Amino acid sequence: MKLHLIRLAKAQGEARFPGIGHFRSYVLKEPKEVAGAYMYLLLEGELVIDLPDKSYLHLEPGEAAYLPGPHRLVPVGESVIGEWKLSR
Repeated sequence: MKLHLIRLAKAQGEARFPGIGHFRSYVLKEPKEVAGAYMYLLLEGELVIDLPDKSYLHLEPGEAAYLPGPHRLVPVGESVIGEWKLSR
C-alpha cells in the first residue's frame, strides 16, 4: 500500500496506515506537550523539540529523532510529522 502522507495529512489533518496502530502523520501548528516514548520523522516544515534538561533538538525535513521520555514539540510555522508511539 502506498500513501502520500504529506498530502493526506494536510487534507485530513492526519493520515494512518490501516492495521498499523502506532504510526500516524499529522499537521502540527501549535506546541504540544508529550509524555511517552516516540520516534518522529519530519516530513515538511521545521520542528524544535524542547527537552526536560533545557536542551533542544532542531529537525528539518528528512531528519528523525527518538525520544524516550517527556518532551515538547514546537513547530516553526506549520509542520507535517510522521510519529511512531513506542512501547517500552
